[in-house]
Amino acid sequence: MFYNQYVNGHHPTEDGFLGHFDFLLWKDLQKDLSACERLQRKPFYKIALVSGNAVYQSKAIQIPISGCNIIFSDPFSRFSFTTSDEKFEGQYCVFSDTFLRGTSKFSLATLPIFQSNDIYVKPLSKLRYDDLMILFEQIQNEHGSAYPYKEQLIRNRILDVIHYVQKLDENFYNFGPTGEERLNERFLKTLENAFYDINLDNILESKSPSYYAELLNTTVDNLNKVLKASMGRTTQAIIQDRIIEEANVLLRHTSLSVKEIGWCMRFLETSHFQNFYKRLTGYTPVQYRTR
Repeated sequence: MFYNQYVNGHHPTEDGFLGHFDFLLWKDLQKDLSACERLQRKPFYKIALVSGNAVYQSKAIQIPISGCNIIFSDPFSRFSFTTSDEKFEGQYCVFSDTFLRGTSKFSLATLPIFQSNDIYVKPLSKLRYDDLMILFEQIQNEHGSAYPYKEQLIRNRILDVIHYVQKLDENFYNFGPTGEERLNERFLKTLENAFYDINLDNILESKSPSYYAELLNTTVDNLNKVLKASMGRTTQAIIQDRIIEEANVLLRHTSLSVKEIGWCMRFLETSHFQNFYKRLTGYTPVQYRTR
């Protein structure tokens, strides 16, 4: 099953497309609900058209949904999903940036709907849901067809879905970030990329604001100015919060020891990690793990 393939670290095959694409139904994912319930980052873009009651857990926020909704997530989003609704239904398009880009220079990261640094949930009326269901059914039919140019048709239908939903949200109108907003966005993306797939063989590269400022071709002072204006936080504070967030995921969802988690977060001494963690949270890593 698709989720098992990449949850266990094995990416799916490319199916002859320029990049990966797959179409899934909720009945497929029900075969392994634990894969949905784990807080994890999926290494693809995903669009889910769903009907029913469920809860998305994104970072520290619970997002309950009911009725008809469409949900967008990117490779930097980390979330889990649970439902006890026996009538829940869902259709899922899962794809890589290279699939949707094809041979063009287009990038999904430029689309407003994928620039929230989190999952995007849009409630739908029954009419809107039915409109989108038609597009999803076309995608599903093409995915199972033998037509040699089906990749282009699927790509076009996915773009139809994206633009259909973007047109429903006035927040996406006149979307044109300033230079400072672009730096803010680039920093958050760079930070998420640094924490992508953290493990004992892939530890955090750096905790230093100067490291990220250099990657962004700016100064720490300028980066601090932009982030304080847009988020009310310094670069250092945002990095520290992100370390705690990642440490919490490893504490709750892996069997790594506190020493190993500290090492992953680039703390050479376990005591330094424990002191850092308690200073920011008020409790120890072990206390969090056993709560």
